[in-house]
Amino acid sequence: MSITQLLPDGKLIVLCGRADDAEAWQDLLGPARCLAIALDDAPSDVRPRTLRGASDHLAWQHHAIGGLDGSGWLAEAADAFDPDHTATLVLPDPLDPPRAGTRRRFGVRQPAWRLFEDKTVVDTLWDAAGVQRAPSVVGDGTADLAMLGAMVDQGTGVVCSCQPRGAGPSAGGDGIWWWREGPPPTTIPTAGSGTWRVRLMPLLEGIPVRLHGLALTTRSIPFPPMELVTLPRPGQGTFLCAGAVPLLDDAADLVTHTERIGVGLRERLGYCGGFSVDGILTSSGFQPTDFNARLTSAMEAAPSDRRVLLHAVNLLAREGNEPDAGAVEQLAEEVFSIGTSCTIFGATTHVNERASRTSSVRWDGDRLVPAPSSGQTEGWSSPRHRAAGCSPRPLPPPGFRAVAGSGPGHPRSSGSATRSSAPTSDTSYRHSTPRQTPVCRKHGSAPSQRAGRRAVHGSG
Repeated sequence: MSITQLLPDGKLIVLCGRADDAEAWQDLLGPARCLAIALDDAPSDVRPRTLRGASDHLAWQHHAIGGLDGSGWLAEAADAFDPDHTATLVLPDPLDPPRAGTRRRFGVRQPAWRLFEDKTVVDTLWDAAGVQRAPSVVGDGTADLAMLGAMVDQGTGVVCSCQPRGAGPSAGGDGIWWWREGPPPTTIPTAGSGTWRVRLMPLLEGIPVRLHGLALTTRSIPFPPMELVTLPRPGQGTFLCAGAVPLLDDAADLVTHTERIGVGLRERLGYCGGFSVDGILTSSGFQPTDFNARLTSAMEAAPSDRRVLLHAVNLLAREGNEPDAGAVEQLAEEVFSIGTSCTIFGATTHVNERASRTSSVRWDGDRLVPAPSSGQTEGWSSPRHRAAGCSPRPLPPPGFRAVAGSGPGHPRSSGSATRSSAPTSDTSYRHSTPRQTPVCRKHGSAPSQRAGRRAVHGSG
């Protein structure tokens, strides 16, 4: 049976973040069967003026979905389409609100799976599964962080993840700080004991990497590993998560590792559906830091018609009604196929509303320069990598650099690679994979094109 035939009979109400996804769901299922609403198209009078990060953005989306009980702006359209409330509610990842009205929800995650997204809990999962990890310390409150950090510091620095007690997991690098020496950043919350739980671990040297895949009832399907583009902000001791790009090195061992993780999740947790594990590829191998019990966000640049099909497969897998594994593998190949360009997301504090928020750049040796269709975007390189004896690695142009930070003294890698949720930033950059004739469209920072092992920024 096809993917659409496996979905529930009757009417479906699909809520998703992006307008192009909503349109793709409607095209896939037809307007008579499906009402698809993009949360990004919310009326201006119900949207907050500012959102501080990915976690706030997701929390606002969950609040909006809670309004399906009749109290919010979504209820009117949903009730007009489905007045008797018999339609099935479809909420693609990462949407997982605590309340969503009375309609039946399709493909809901189990609480035990969601538990391990908490960074102060996930090390238990690695230990139970026999997965090598870095040492860590977990405790209540943010007092004595310097002393606790010294316990795990391996000479390169410390990463601290702060999790508010009773709150959902953070997203997009929120709640993560780092420091190399001296006292912790002053921007870390200082609330009293019992308000926060913290995990401290070493700042690891290596490449921030995402291992991701789909756990089915009979097997685990690995997706191609991705490098996480995570840019350090030295002035704040935080990271800017800027998306994911294909790895340039041989990833066969990482694919095998991904498959083993998926099998372990299914055997130990009865896990089904998409998953991702972020971590650092060090000289001694991959060391995990974060677990995401949902479909990877590293497919945000894929065509929307392919993306929503993979979302549907993910929800079907959770319901135990998955399509043929061969069809899923083919779909994953289409979603993650490496083209001539990659999309990377960034942010800026000032935006010219009349100017384009994207531009194209291309590789010219070890520098990024404007592509023929773009404006005046300068190439850039990293002085810290020259100082470290490494080949230059591209860094963001000045407007992007003002937020992300660049210059000597930034960490090349981090011990806490967190998920890159659906990007919500103001500016984006697209670059080509260096294996092609260099072509870039300005959507972020790029992977280096060094032949050997690469030193990289930390992830957050």
